[in-house]
Amino acid sequence: MNRTILFLLLINGIATAGYAYEREDFFNKEYLSTPAIDLEPLFITSRRSPAGLRDITDTISLIDSQSISAFPARDLADTLKYVPGVDISPRQGMGRATSISIQGSDSRQVRVMVDGIPFNNNVSEQVDPSRLPLGNIERIEVIKGAASSMWGSALGGVINVITKDTGTTLIPQGSATVSWAEFRTQKEAIDLSGKLGPLGYYFFSDYTESGGKGPRDDTLSKKAYGKLSYDLGDAGRLISSFGYSGGDINSGEFPDGTWWAQPYRMRYGKIGWTRQEDEHYLSAELKHSRQDIVSKIYLTVADNEPVMKFVYKDIFYQLSLHAKTRVGDDDILIVGADFDHDTIKSDTFLSKSKNVTLQAPYANYTLKMYPFDFNAGARYDHNSEFGEEVSPSLGIIYHFKNTPGTLIRATATRAFNAPLLIWKYNANPAFGTIPNPDIGAERAWVYELGGESQLTPKLWAKLTFYRADVTDALAQETNGMGESYMKNFEKFRRQGAELELKYTLTDTLTVTASGAFNDIENRITKETVRGGGKPRQSFDVSVEY
Repeated sequence: MNRTILFLLLINGIATAGYAYEREDFFNKEYLSTPAIDLEPLFITSRRSPAGLRDITDTISLIDSQSISAFPARDLADTLKYVPGVDISPRQGMGRATSISIQGSDSRQVRVMVDGIPFNNNVSEQVDPSRLPLGNIERIEVIKGAASSMWGSALGGVINVITKDTGTTLIPQGSATVSWAEFRTQKEAIDLSGKLGPLGYYFFSDYTESGGKGPRDDTLSKKAYGKLSYDLGDAGRLISSFGYSGGDINSGEFPDGTWWAQPYRMRYGKIGWTRQEDEHYLSAELKHSRQDIVSKIYLTVADNEPVMKFVYKDIFYQLSLHAKTRVGDDDILIVGADFDHDTIKSDTFLSKSKNVTLQAPYANYTLKMYPFDFNAGARYDHNSEFGEEVSPSLGIIYHFKNTPGTLIRATATRAFNAPLLIWKYNANPAFGTIPNPDIGAERAWVYELGGESQLTPKLWAKLTFYRADVTDALAQETNGMGESYMKNFEKFRRQGAELELKYTLTDTLTVTASGAFNDIENRITKETVRGGGKPRQSFDVSVEY
């Protein structure tokens, strides 16, 4: 336990950067003519501002802190597998890399964020959720389907992890946990929160190690998170945060006589200001993340020096400006802009570091004409490497007047996914891959239709159909010399359905069931696409007591 506390103090001695978020509910008023329903949670992912679940045209799933603590989950990857339509690729043990697919998308098409900080890097563009801490999460919001009109490059969906807020009591509150398991596995976690006058704080630390099942199969991870808030009265609120995640992951010995060591380091944070005045909401946030990824390949018979080594660094900065205001009695207007600067370095695949910059204004308008809600949005991305993209979206909700909690949603969205810089500039053909300077973004039209209802006092159901027509899809091509590269040429169609059921047997016993079906077809070859973490069907049944 001593090293956990020392680790916490060391991490939080580093300068913090922050996260700003206000839980305001006056934008979430119910219509006076609507029968009374239970209050619902607020979301920020879909439109980057608080909004009620029944007022959002996107298909969204929520995992709150109570559910997280109840799941038999070791990390974020284990938690996400309980969301219908979200598929986690198999992995070989604790700490091992995994990938995420939403509604049959590729993992690089899923945008993963912590408090709005994107983690999709320009080396692999995939995010390993096992590297993000679980104990400091307040809730997880999952957008299923395209979200490019608000977040940019997000053709498959968005996963936004919302961390716990700073404390509200003078007397500190916290917890400490120590656990052990087989294979010499142990885990220590501690958190602490409170408030001193206008200054609130929250600190979290996690230490996990495991010996693994065999030789060179051990893992070690250290995660820490700190958040500070300062109330400025009428001038608003300041919040800063800093997160760290590091680990040393060994693969175990392979039959070919090799093993891999994969140490990684992630540092991320934000500093932000928000102000709520009457019916206007303003925020400004400066975000930063740095990911250092190393892969070393050793021979089992001589593991003093690696026979091959890959080193990547991705350094990301973003300035986000955001404003929200009420128009008339119920309509909502949102405007904002993102300004990104991303740098990647690699001693293996790049002769020098590469930069990409982005300027992206966006707007979103919600029109309420009960029993209808209309939502229209658009975002313009100007990417220094891959040109311009315009992502419009249109959604509609119909609320059934005589059946509280029953509604139908429909959306149509133009989406895109920018390729990786490493695919454009790879400078080491010795590994059998060559660059493609003409590579461009994937584009798609994505459609969704669904509804949900409290069919009986005990039974709730939600059904969603989706379809994505992807053009300029990226796939691997091989030239006559056996060298591979990424190329825009294929057309894919992803379509499927999801069904969720929840039945309350008693006040303490609930049964939930869900199922999803994906049909992914290569429109050029007419072949069904399988594998890669994209199952054709999946089912889940759980009982909660």
